[in-house]
Order: sequence, then C-alpha cells, then structure tokens
Amino acid sequence: MKILIAGSGAGAQALAWKLLHSPTVEKVFLAPGNPATANEARMDNIPVASGDVEGLARAARELAVDFTLITPTQTLAAGVADHFHLLGLPIIAPSRESSKLEWSKSFSKQLMVKYQIPTPHSALCRTAEEAREFAATLSLPIVIKADGMVHGGTGVVIANDRDEVEVTLNHFSPKSDSPVLIEQFIEGEEISYTILFDGKHALPLAESRDYKKLLNGDKGPNTGGMGAYSPVLTPDQHDVILNRIVEPCISALAAEGIDYRGFLYFGVMIDKQGTPLLLEINCRLGNPEIFTILERLESPLHEIFVLALKQRLDLAHVRWSDRVAVALQISSEGYPFTERKGDEITLPACPEGTHIFHSSVISENNKLISNSGRVIAISSTGISFNEAREHLYEIARKVHFDGMHYRTDIAAGLDQ
Repeated sequence: MKILIAGSGAGAQALAWKLLHSPTVEKVFLAPGNPATANEARMDNIPVASGDVEGLARAARELAVDFTLITPTQTLAAGVADHFHLLGLPIIAPSRESSKLEWSKSFSKQLMVKYQIPTPHSALCRTAEEAREFAATLSLPIVIKADGMVHGGTGVVIANDRDEVEVTLNHFSPKSDSPVLIEQFIEGEEISYTILFDGKHALPLAESRDYKKLLNGDKGPNTGGMGAYSPVLTPDQHDVILNRIVEPCISALAAEGIDYRGFLYFGVMIDKQGTPLLLEINCRLGNPEIFTILERLESPLHEIFVLALKQRLDLAHVRWSDRVAVALQISSEGYPFTERKGDEITLPACPEGTHIFHSSVISENNKLISNSGRVIAISSTGISFNEAREHLYEIARKVHFDGMHYRTDIAAGLDQ
C-alpha cells in the first residue's frame, strides 16, 4: 500500500509515522514533507506544495497511491477533495463547501443555532457599532472571533475588560463581508472531541484537552495550541457529548444536504453544570491533539482509512492504549504575533515512547533551521501523567534554538 499526505508540518509527519507501523504500508509520500521525513525509511518527500491541488492530484495518479490525506485547512478550502473526486482519485477529506465548517465561523455558528445544537449565546456582527452594542449586553470576559481563515489561534480573543473589547474590534474591523462573532464566555473544561466520518458512520477517536494560551497558568494570548493530553473524559461524559453534540451535528449536515467525509473535530466546553456546549468545528485532526491520539492508537491506522473509503467504519474495532499521552509544542520567540525564524536547532535522540516531530523546520547546509511559529512538537506516553511528563520534559530540556519557548505546566497535577 502507498499513501500520499499533503503537508510539511508535524501533523503530516505524525500520520506518516503511525501509518508505517504496519508492514502493509510500503511507502508514504509527503508533499512536500520536512527534514525529518526526508531521512526516514519508507517516507519520500516530493516537490509538490501542500496547497497545490492540481500538483497533488498529478502526484497521486503518477505514484499510484491507494489514497491521499490532507493536513492543511487551506488545501481543503481550495477544493482539493472536489478536484480528486472529479478525477476519480481516492481521498479522505471534506469538500470545499463542507470545510466551511472550519474556516467560516458564521457558517458553522448559523448551523448550530438553526439545529439547536448547544452553543454559547452569540451574535454575528457586521459593523463595529453592532458589535459594541451586543458586547455591552454580555458580562466580561467576552469572546471575540474573526470570521474566515486566521493564523495560529490569533483569530480568537478573550477580552477581559471593555478597553480590550474596543482594541480587538478595531483590530478585526468587522465588515459586511468579514463579520466578527461576539460570544458569551463559558467557564468550564474544554475538550477536543474528534471523529472520523465516512458519510454514513462516525468513529470516535481518543479525546484530548489542549492548552491554547501561550504561557503557564493559561495566561497570555491564544495560540494554535501549546500542548495537550489524553485521556480526559469518563464514559458517561463521552456518551453525553456523542448524544448532545456529535450526533445532532451529523444530523444537521445531512439535513443541509452536505455529504461530509473526513475528520470532524468538535471544540466542546463542559460548563460548571456538566452541560457540553459546542464552541467550534474543525475539519481536520487538531494540533497538538493529533500526537496524543496517535500515541494511544494501537490499531493499524491504514485499516481505519480503508474502511472510511468503503463507508464501512461501522466495522472498525479500534483498540486504544491504557497508557496516557502528553504532547508539547516548542515555539519561536514572538509567537503567535511575529515570525522569528532562521535559528539553528539542536535535537536530542529520543528514548522509546517519546517522539519528536518537525512543526516548522527547514534544512540549510545540513543544519536544521527554525521557520517561525510552532517549531518542534514532542509527544510521550506513560502509565501515569507524571511519568509521561517526566519523559516529555526530559527531551524538551535537551532541545535548543535561540528564542525558543514552551509551557512547563502541560498535564501538571493530573495524578493527584
């Protein structure tokens, strides 16, 4: 079996790593891949940009791959699945219209409201004055979300005072064609709940909790995620999220005539009363959640994808490890607002059970160089969160590049 993955980051590398656990998978091609995948047996980087829809289709056909996976949201929004289906090429990805669930906050929020899926009280505002008026009706803090594609979590701001509300509205500058979503802040426990959907059947994956704030203690600006851990939920909580969030969303997609195929990642907040509320929907595996999911997965990953292509995920019997998993992102200085890059990276060898992935790394003159944003991801497992954390941070302390930053409180205190 041969598989093509579009992407250059840690998510694409992690998928390739997990797929190659099975000897059935002969080769994984990455477009364009990263320095780590360039040096792995049975992985081949190919000179095709992850957003080059036509180039990806040509590569899939010429390499005779069994199917293609997509990691960047931008490639989904460019209509890669539509193009592949037109050419009769197997792909596990939603259509451009379906992927609006992620890159259009207005589209997804209107779907939630129309089908009465529990979600925080909010308003879609197309002028700054409209936004100010609605924000004035909410208690602080207030969540403000930009519509459309945004970078590294910077499209969501939790404003703690009225001055911050005003600054954020001036920055986002709501207009008729680019509204902002003003939303009630819900205090509780946030869960990343992911399924794979084949158009008929949903397969829940291991849930995670990620850390969106840049700094320890959940301080600082929002990011794309600085770390994660799994598992999180009790069996009863799983059932509640499935019954109140996941199944109603799937029914809503069907009612709208949306033939969805691929991953669905539900950002869920469980409030103080134990009620789940849907904050957002993404059309891909979350990052850094992907590392905790794949670390705990014991079943062959390619078999799950084959069943998805056949629309027979009802036949999947997935095994999950009893071990816990923890993941960490190491970012460059200034993230998520500035783009420091060009620093040489030193990486240690990893012991069994701990893995390093290249989030944003290039190779120059046989040296690893940071390429801005979240640069290195690390994942580890253990029989307890304390053990997994010890392995994780032992490796993190041996990673070096100038200006690097990471949180030191990922999964802290969970074994108490």
